[in-house]
Amino acid sequence: MAKYDAFADQYHELTTKRGVAETSIRYIIEQLEALSVIAGKKICDIGCGQGELSCRLSTRGATVTGVDESEGQLRYAKDKSAGVTWLQDDAMQLRKLPEASFDAVVSSLMLMDVPDHKAVFASAHRVLKDGGIMIWVVMHPCFQSPFSYPLEDGSRRVFQYAPQYWKSHGSGTIRSTLGAYHRPLSYYLNDFQAAGFSFVRMDEPGADTATQSVPPYFCVVGRKG
Repeated sequence: MAKYDAFADQYHELTTKRGVAETSIRYIIEQLEALSVIAGKKICDIGCGQGELSCRLSTRGATVTGVDESEGQLRYAKDKSAGVTWLQDDAMQLRKLPEASFDAVVSSLMLMDVPDHKAVFASAHRVLKDGGIMIWVVMHPCFQSPFSYPLEDGSRRVFQYAPQYWKSHGSGTIRSTLGAYHRPLSYYLNDFQAAGFSFVRMDEPGADTATQSVPPYFCVVGRKG
């Protein structure tokens, strides 16, 4: 998103030194590999940010187009790989991409940044081939929300559940700086299906059963048609 321009340098530090988004990236790659939708396939990475996922897919043999609205984010992405087509465009529109041109569309921790997630689903559906795959990962809306706080045992308590734009407390983090759009889980799932996708699988990686911690991510694999 364009608002990441002023945060691009700080985001670069978070992703390279702290491994932000690594769980999401690994999940998407694993699911694409399980479905044989990497090598020789055309993949669109919407909200590609600084391009880590796009580059890893490219090295695995995919023809990748990385799309982001932020010029600052794409500046870092372009330094990583010449094998990816980098495109500045709005994920809610994807005006620069033709219809039915990709085997897969992926979205890693991006849907919380857009005011209209339904438009992203519709755009992804338009640029996918029939039977194409979309995989999206969000911070788990049941637990990572403006209405939750950590407990001493590592779990979280949620005391309210409603859609809204919010910013976390503190400073120096992505959400305290840029905020996010919180939506109930049912919004994402029903709107994804309404856009024309059928569900392949859903996962909640990252929970630690030993400490009874809650999963930080919610992941969905769907198919067009």
